[in-house]
Amino acid sequence: MSFVMRYFFISLIGILLVWSSVAQTGREIGANENDTLPPQSITFTHSAASEYIINLLKLDSLWREPGDTIHLSLSRLIDHYNEPFDSVGRRLSGFDYEAVRPELTELERHDTLSLRWLNDSVFIVDTLALEKEPFITKQTIVTNEIDTLSFWGLDTIPDVKMVIDSIRQARDTITEVFIDSLYLESRNIRMHRIIGQEVQPPLLPPESRKQVSFLSDSARIVISERYQEFVADGDSPFYVVPGEMMPDSLRMAVEELLHYTDNRDSIPLYISDARGEGRSFWLTNNPDDLSRYWVRNQENDSITIWVGNPSRHEIQLVLEEDIHVERMGKVTAEDIPITTLEPERSLLSLQPLEEIPGTWRYNLSNAFTLNQNYLSNWARGGESSLSSLLDLRGRAEYRNIESEINWTNSARLRYGSVLSEEFGFRTNTDIFEINSQFNKEVGEKIDFSSVFYGKTQISKGYNYPNDSIPISKFFSPGTFTVGVGFEYEPFSNTKINFSALSYRNTFVLDTLEINQRAHGIERGKRSRQEMGGQLVIKNEMSLMDDLKIENSVRLFSNYLKNPQNVDVDWEINLEKRISWYFTVRMNFHFIYDENILFPVYDSQGDPVTLPDGSQKEVPRLQFKQFLGITMSFSI
Repeated sequence: MSFVMRYFFISLIGILLVWSSVAQTGREIGANENDTLPPQSITFTHSAASEYIINLLKLDSLWREPGDTIHLSLSRLIDHYNEPFDSVGRRLSGFDYEAVRPELTELERHDTLSLRWLNDSVFIVDTLALEKEPFITKQTIVTNEIDTLSFWGLDTIPDVKMVIDSIRQARDTITEVFIDSLYLESRNIRMHRIIGQEVQPPLLPPESRKQVSFLSDSARIVISERYQEFVADGDSPFYVVPGEMMPDSLRMAVEELLHYTDNRDSIPLYISDARGEGRSFWLTNNPDDLSRYWVRNQENDSITIWVGNPSRHEIQLVLEEDIHVERMGKVTAEDIPITTLEPERSLLSLQPLEEIPGTWRYNLSNAFTLNQNYLSNWARGGESSLSSLLDLRGRAEYRNIESEINWTNSARLRYGSVLSEEFGFRTNTDIFEINSQFNKEVGEKIDFSSVFYGKTQISKGYNYPNDSIPISKFFSPGTFTVGVGFEYEPFSNTKINFSALSYRNTFVLDTLEINQRAHGIERGKRSRQEMGGQLVIKNEMSLMDDLKIENSVRLFSNYLKNPQNVDVDWEINLEKRISWYFTVRMNFHFIYDENILFPVYDSQGDPVTLPDGSQKEVPRLQFKQFLGITMSFSI
């Protein structure tokens, strides 16, 4: 059978095997537990198995990496099958290393380089691709000027006048081509010139032992060099050897590896008893210490033997000294001595731990988000920008178990900005909050509670694109709420705080620069004071792995003015952790305050006015949303 037919036959077998394996897997998936399938069997002769593995090794598309360990192991298996290691060792041991006979011989090597002639005497070595032609073209326009006074009287003749006018208006263009030497110097390309019989500057340094010669067509040069190397005898399999001592070094290396391989090769031997229990034992050329084995019979009687390996083809068995075999038997209870010992026992005195009634706990968490967008020659339009958001939270909690009190203090700063090419630096988020809450336990899940909540901002705020007149700044406006009531915790991570008696103060300190009416304060006043009730609901939960949801709702009702109108401050924060430091964060913030009014415009964009001529203003829902990848850590 030819090689092509055998390769086709083996490939067909491989395809059938793969198909049958896929079909077998599909049947196994769809079959019931009690269903059985006939096993698939594959038979190879040793020659067919060798040829099948050789064909697999030749398939480059089969292997992800050429140097895979399975690929190397299969190659070594084929080499060992084709020729045993003993034959390789005998051939290497019988090789005549003295027949190599290296001798110092003079050799010559050549290197051909292409040339590019710029003119009849200037050329460059064409080894580097150029982005453009190394020439500069210059064109000069020459205009013919004729003195018409020398043709006095002739210009009155029509034909002669036409010829004189055409000569006077004729122009010639002179084209000159120069070598762009500055461009060649920028590319580190040297120009060479033929002066007489010499090349200036020389192609090779003066101390070089190489020689340069032009081919007959002057399109290439040949650089030749003579050198000396140790060349082996022509009857040996070697040509140029590293040194005169190479045959001796190779012989010593081969002898060392043959000796090491002979000592390293080992044969596994399994020693089992009558019950089939045993251990493995390796036969090597390195005699080790004796190994201990327990041999048992059907009656579970055991003796100890020591197994040694003096050499690869020899096993040494040594019976344990002083062996006494006693079979198990029945013995009456009266003949069994039973000794009972009473241990001495004593108790050690223990001192109870002193419980610390009150402790402080601190926590600081930081989340930083950075978003960047860069556009250059973007046909769809847009603007490059850089935005960032810093969310810094601090918490200090005091808990006293004996007094059943808990005092929690927290502060939060959220500051975000946007930097764009057209508008520059702008602030898009600026919130600073302080919260202090004192709880006294009165029931299992109910605490008496007093709260303080303050809220303002850090920097100035503007109604963009107008960035010349600020509409808010630090403590303009500012809000703080003080209340007393109860807190109820129905289940873990959920707290409901109701301050039945609450006082809220909204103020603007700088009414000269900030319009207090935009923040719900009447004209001519600096603050708005309200008495009412406050309800705060906080909840934390996890829907999926590493997806955390924080929900905070703050409701306030003014008892003295429209108590049915409830002010809402609702914030939802979703975090999904994607690595140790980074999370995907989404934030929703809703605010509704009936005292903060917004102007009303019609469909044409014109302001809607009231009968008294003033512009109509109504409260509206305020909404802010944020989404970004955040780097966060806590201490």
